[in-house]
Amino acid sequence: MLSLAALVFLSATIIVPDNSKTIQEAVNTASPNDTILVNDGEYRENIVVTKPVIVKSRNGAERTTITAAVPSEPVFRLMNAEHAEIKGFTAKGSGVAGFYLQNSRDSVIVDNRATNNATGIFLLSSGGNRLTGNLANLNDKYGIYLEKSHGNTIQQNTANSNSDNGIFLSVSNGNTLTDNNANLNAWNGILLWDSRDNVLKENRLWRNRFGIVIGEGGNNSLVDNSTWSNIYIIMPLVLVYLGIISYLIQKRILRKIYRV
Repeated sequence: MLSLAALVFLSATIIVPDNSKTIQEAVNTASPNDTILVNDGEYRENIVVTKPVIVKSRNGAERTTITAAVPSEPVFRLMNAEHAEIKGFTAKGSGVAGFYLQNSRDSVIVDNRATNNATGIFLLSSGGNRLTGNLANLNDKYGIYLEKSHGNTIQQNTANSNSDNGIFLSVSNGNTLTDNNANLNAWNGILLWDSRDNVLKENRLWRNRFGIVIGEGGNNSLVDNSTWSNIYIIMPLVLVYLGIISYLIQKRILRKIYRV
């Protein structure tokens, strides 16, 4: 059996567009543990990753943008993938998500930007993944959304100015959310719905309608989070009561929509 060092030695780097015309072509050609290195530029693709490869930009998200060629599909879809990594892209223009992990495990989404999608980063039935240093701003629904996804680490991300929730966990247990920013979202900074045993630590949730909302579920740990909403500090007390009523109405609606 080959050692890890031997596997690293045997791995190859495929450069886009020098060696492959498209990112998807490079992913299809790659063997496990290969790296796809993408040069600066604007690309129009929908990329599906099903194997343990690294897909990264040469100079970061500011200089490498991918717009969904088919808006009804994610920009990046990790499907049944393990130990994959996506690093340093701006993903936009998808009616689903910029980055979509479906039944994928132990993968890394790091230093990306997801903007002007339905959802920035979407995990479905995916566990043990790490989201670090991503921006998920200005999306039509959620910045970061987990559904039936357990044991993930969400750290040092920013989910600002989304049209619904910044970070939303639905039926998702045992996740760790640390040192994230979720500000200026239309509804909640972080919403936990029917989700248990999650740890929320040192997150900053400012100027949302509500900072942290927990509906159903239980045994979640909240440690040293900073929640501050200007609207309820500077407005009269009567608006606080209106806010509570709004929350109760929202909770009833969510119970009907999201109950599995």
